[in-house]
Amino acid sequence: MPSTSVGSHCRPETDAESTGVWEGPLLTITWFGFLTGWLELGLILSRLALVPQVSDTMVRINRHFIWMVPVSNVLIFAAIGLLIVPLAWILPKFTRWFTLRLPIALGTLALVLLIEGIYAISAIILACGIASVSGRWFQNRPRVFRQVIRVSFPVMAVGLVVLTGLTYARVTSAERRALSRLPLAKPGAPNVLLIVLDNVRASSLSLYGHNRPTSPNLERLARKGAVFSEASSTAPWTLPTHASMLTGRWPHELSVGWDRPLDDTYPTLAEILGQKGYATAGFVGNTYYCNAAFGLGRGFARYEDAYENLTISLFETIRSSGLGRHLIKTLGYPAGGNDWLTSVRKTAEMINRDALNWLVQRPSAQPFFLFLNYYDAHTPFLPPDGPDPRFGLAALSLEEKLEIDRRFAAWSVKKTTTADSVPENVEAEAIEMYRDSYESSIAYLDRQVGLLMDEIERRGLLDNTLVILTSDHGEHFGEHSLLGHGLSLYRDEVHVPLLIIPPSRSQSPISSSAKIVHDPVSLREIPATVAACVESNPRMPFPGRSLARFLSDDVKQVPETSPVLCEVQHLKRFPRTDQIPSTLGPVSSLMTRKRVYIRGGGGREEYYDIANDPIESDNLAGVPEFRLEMDRFRQELGQLSRSVPTQATK
Repeated sequence: MPSTSVGSHCRPETDAESTGVWEGPLLTITWFGFLTGWLELGLILSRLALVPQVSDTMVRINRHFIWMVPVSNVLIFAAIGLLIVPLAWILPKFTRWFTLRLPIALGTLALVLLIEGIYAISAIILACGIASVSGRWFQNRPRVFRQVIRVSFPVMAVGLVVLTGLTYARVTSAERRALSRLPLAKPGAPNVLLIVLDNVRASSLSLYGHNRPTSPNLERLARKGAVFSEASSTAPWTLPTHASMLTGRWPHELSVGWDRPLDDTYPTLAEILGQKGYATAGFVGNTYYCNAAFGLGRGFARYEDAYENLTISLFETIRSSGLGRHLIKTLGYPAGGNDWLTSVRKTAEMINRDALNWLVQRPSAQPFFLFLNYYDAHTPFLPPDGPDPRFGLAALSLEEKLEIDRRFAAWSVKKTTTADSVPENVEAEAIEMYRDSYESSIAYLDRQVGLLMDEIERRGLLDNTLVILTSDHGEHFGEHSLLGHGLSLYRDEVHVPLLIIPPSRSQSPISSSAKIVHDPVSLREIPATVAACVESNPRMPFPGRSLARFLSDDVKQVPETSPVLCEVQHLKRFPRTDQIPSTLGPVSSLMTRKRVYIRGGGGREEYYDIANDPIESDNLAGVPEFRLEMDRFRQELGQLSRSVPTQATK
C-alpha cells in the first residue's frame, strides 16, 4: 500500500482523475471561443492600424465589430459545445479527444484565414496539424489546463461584457459627442450641400444637350446658378475623385489606390468645416468605394454607408468573425463586401429620406455641410419602379433583359478567347440596352434631386445654402471600344456635370444670376470654392482656386484657367489590353479649352483637338505642326508631378 501511494504521486493523471475538464465539453469549447474571439479582435485591430489596405471584408465591417467579433466566436463555439455534449454519454473517450482538438483547429483556422490570399485547404491542413500537436500537449496536462480555464474564463467573460457596453455607448453617441464639441459658427454662415451623381457623364444629360429628357429638374435648378460646360473629374473612378473633392488635392498627391484608403496627410472639407462650427453628415449610396473604410468619412459627425454596418442583429454579429462569414457562405449567403444579398442597394429616395431626417434632428442653430452620393446610375443600371421615363430597351421585361445580357456575356467571353466573333448585332443590342437602362436611371436620379431641393426650399433652408452638384466620373458604352470606367481618360469617362447654386441671401462673392461657364475646370477646386463662400477671407488649407472667380458680377475680374489634370492608376487586375489604356500603365492628361494631351504607359501619347473633334477620334500626336504645343503640355505635366510634397506620396 505505501508503495502504491508513492507511485500515485509520480505517474501522470489518468482519464478517471481528470474529471473537471473532460466531463465539461461545453465549458471547454466555449472557453476556446472566448480565446479565439479575443485573439481575432487583436489581429484585426493590429492590421487596421499597421496595414493601409482595404479588402472586401473591411467595407462590410460593422461599426460594432469590436464586440461583435468575440461574441460571434463565443456563440459559434458554444453552439458546437452543445452539439457535442450528448456524445459524452455515448462515446466518452472519443469526446475527450475531440473536445480539445476540434476547438483548437477551429480557432487556428479562424486566425489563419485572416491572412489575405491564403488557400482554404492550406489553412485547414495547418489548423489540423496545430490541433493534433497542441491537443496532445493539453491532454497530458489536465490539471494545469483546468486551472487556466477556471482563472481566465470569468476574466474573459466579464471583459467582453464591459467591452460590449463601452463600444455600444461609443458608437451610438459618436455624433452627439462630435456635435457637442463644435465651436460657435460665424453668424449667417451659409449651409453647404454637395451632391454627387455617381457615374453620371455629362453627355447623357439633357442639361448638356442630350436629345433625351434625362434631366429636366437639373435644367430648372441651373437657372438659379451656373453650369460649367467643361468640368473634368480628377480620375475616371470613384475613390480618387471623391478624395480630390474633399481635400482639393490631385490624385497623385493622395494615398488612395484600388485598395488603399485616404490617409490623414491632408485635411478634408468636413474636418475644416467642423472646426468652423458646421454640423457635418454624409449619406452615400456607393457603399464600396465611398465606404468609411476608404477614409472618406473622416471629419463627418455622421457618415452612413451600408445600412448593415450600423445594424445590430444576430446575422450581423455572426458574420463579423471569420468563422461566421464562412458559415454564412456555407449556408448560401455571400459575406463579402461587394455582394447584393447581404447588403441593401441604397436608392436616391432612401438617401433623401435619411438626409432630410438628419436635417430635422441636427441642432438648428448650426450651419450644416451635407454630402450626398447617389448610386442609382451605376452598374447594374436598375432604375427603381416609378413614373420616370424608361428609354428604349430599358422598358423591356426582366426576362428579355436577361436574355440579352446572357448573349452579350457569351460574346464577351468569346471575344477574349478567340479571334472569332458573334454577330455584331448582339454587342450593339446589349450595349444599347445598358445605355437605355443607364439613362433611365439618370432620369430617376433627376426626379429625386428635384424632390430633395423642393423639400429643402419648403423648409426655408435653400436661401442660405450653397449647392454644388456634380458627378465623380462617367461611363463608356462602346465609345473607343470601351465598356465601363476606370479604363481611360477619354471624355466619356472624365467629362462630368457641374452646377453651382449660390445662397441667395448671403454675402457670397458668387453671383445669383444664371450663367454658363465654358472654361475647363476641375472638381479639385470644389473645396476652395466652398471656402470662398463660407468666409470672405478664407484661411483654409485647400489648394487650387475658387470657381467663384468665374461667377462674380465684377466685370473687371479676368478669370485665369488653372491646369485641368486627370489621372488613372495602373489597372493591374485586368490583363494587358491595347484597347484599355489603364491596363498598360498609369495614364495622365491635361486639358485646355481646345486641346487635350494624354500620356499613358510606355510613353504612349495622344493629342486631340476637342474643339473640332469632341469625340477624340483623330490622334494628332504624330502631326509635326503640333510638336511645340505638345512640348508645352509635357513640361506642364512634368512640373505638376514634381510639385508633390514628399509626405504626400506615402
